[in-house]
Amino acid sequence: GHLPSDYALSDVSYLKAKNVVDAQSIHSPTWNQVAANLHVVLAPNDILRVADVGAGVLSMLSLLLKGQHDKKALLQMIKVKGVEYFAYEPNKSLLEACRENLKRLGFQLQTESEHELIYHRSNQNVTVHLRMMDFTNDDRCDEVQPNLIVGCCFADLMDPHELVESLLRFTAATHNDMTLVYFPITFAGITQFLPPQPFGTRANDATRRTIPSDTTAFHMYSKALSTRHGHNLDPDKLVAAMSDYGGTLLHRGPSNWKIDPTDNEYLWKTMLYFFGTVGASEMMKQGYDSVGWVDRAWEQRPSIEVTNIDLLFRLDSSETVSGLIERTGSERKDHDEMEIKEIQFTAPYEVGTITKTVYTKDGAHLGPNQVEVRSVCSLISSGTELKIFKGMFDDAALDVNIDGMADERMAYPLSYGYSLVGRVTRCGSNVENDLLGRLVFTFSPHSTHVIVDRGSLQIVPNGIDPKDAIFMPSVETALSMVHDAHVRVGEKVAVFGQGLIGLLVTAILSNQVIPGTVTTFDGIPERLSASAAMGSSQALLPMEAASAGPFDVSIDVSGNAGALQSAIDNTRSGGRVIVGSWYGNADVNLKLGIDFHRSHKTIKTSQVSEIPAELTALWSKERRFALTWDLVRQLRPSRLITLQTTLANAKGAYEALDQG
Repeated sequence: GHLPSDYALSDVSYLKAKNVVDAQSIHSPTWNQVAANLHVVLAPNDILRVADVGAGVLSMLSLLLKGQHDKKALLQMIKVKGVEYFAYEPNKSLLEACRENLKRLGFQLQTESEHELIYHRSNQNVTVHLRMMDFTNDDRCDEVQPNLIVGCCFADLMDPHELVESLLRFTAATHNDMTLVYFPITFAGITQFLPPQPFGTRANDATRRTIPSDTTAFHMYSKALSTRHGHNLDPDKLVAAMSDYGGTLLHRGPSNWKIDPTDNEYLWKTMLYFFGTVGASEMMKQGYDSVGWVDRAWEQRPSIEVTNIDLLFRLDSSETVSGLIERTGSERKDHDEMEIKEIQFTAPYEVGTITKTVYTKDGAHLGPNQVEVRSVCSLISSGTELKIFKGMFDDAALDVNIDGMADERMAYPLSYGYSLVGRVTRCGSNVENDLLGRLVFTFSPHSTHVIVDRGSLQIVPNGIDPKDAIFMPSVETALSMVHDAHVRVGEKVAVFGQGLIGLLVTAILSNQVIPGTVTTFDGIPERLSASAAMGSSQALLPMEAASAGPFDVSIDVSGNAGALQSAIDNTRSGGRVIVGSWYGNADVNLKLGIDFHRSHKTIKTSQVSEIPAELTALWSKERRFALTWDLVRQLRPSRLITLQTTLANAKGAYEALDQG
């Protein structure tokens, strides 16, 4: 693209501009957890020792000393005698900028050598050791003895296992019982423009090459970062690597960048420069008009959103381990009674926790074919359960095709939920004992324990994490919609609504159709980011539906009548509209006038409880379950989790869902 004449790339200007957005974006609860964990191990007479391994213009020092925006200073949240701050920066061209920043913060130079500059500030007794080198090359790292390692915008730049091994070597000589490792602003792989633009062409381009959609262009940008520059764009790989070496994830939270073209002008221009220089070659390989894409962005000046994660780990000084020992049901001590806590909906917008006491001596609470399951985690349905929370339902059987629900009515008071994963802790007399301790899935309400028939359990396949396994019904629902849509090779498909089910539909479609043919719509920018991560070719705001269409197949999973109308309006004549949303007892008004009447469009509902009649010759529930588990393993849907809570705080979770 064409750079504006007033722009010149400067490392110093870039880092200063970036640090402003970093300070705004850092996840406050995770930052507070840094302080809370340090408070446990440090006494008022201790010295806090910090190693900043990515100290671009002393990145985290100001936040530690003064706090910024809604973040308190670390030294306000913990009481220590002083701080030894080891700042590592291998880019020697930044030395003068580091000096200036330290002077601005009130530091005075104490000593200077070839390898280290030492600054001190008597206020708060803080000493900064500025080492202009990569932390991995420091042959004096045994002096550091860090309580805290920080690396802002750093952890995604290395292979996860190489990074963790480097940290272990760096802390090998430490005398501390544990070291906290804090990686704020870790890139999670998704960048987007707002508003995002669809595929297009330049009117004056004789070659008529296609300008990629913003979503597709950023897919190629991410590919270049990963394949050509060695970046890791999946924070979960870092979490897994830390776990492999005995590290523990203490906290995580979103720290997305929001870069405004006016308020953050220099950073905005620099990001466009990066997009063009890094992503252009991948676009050109695919035959896209990369110059047209960059020029379109310069002209339209969209805001830029980047998905980041803040991660806080603990590294113990004891010998590293590669696995965890889990308690199984065979280790459970026998008691005469057991308390079971579960959530119960009592009225619209009212949900709480109830406690049941069950007599358990000698397995009296179990029938011969029943098992007791201790819950590990369960998943809230953002569709059905939210409607129950809001009272938007009619009295009916809960689900005529799920054991235990056919005889229950959808009426208050109501215990509900259908995605629970746990471990078998006791078996009835007719149930095989080798089931004890096994990880299982059950269609059961949110509860600490459940008692279910053996026949209604599904054993979670080996290698699937419990937090992925709870998504099994959601993945099956998405799979059933894809089956009902019957998308043929080459057809253009649109998915309206990128809540959980919509995202999973997008992921499944993106893995089975020709690239560039799946378009998604949602009005929430964070969902568009997630949609891009799940494989959408162009993740757009609803206002772009007419320009991006028409589509051969449209799938509505929005729960919004306006989106359903848009799906109908933007489907080709003879096309198919699949309605996967449950609208509860709400009135849905649609305009089905003369154009629709003449269009020969098909509107079909999709519901997961039964195999559709036209598929029963080939598909059974057992076959679909088997494929669903394969998809759970492949898609790793737990990366979509945005909030984790306890039964006691369930009402807050439903309120958060209701607020979008």
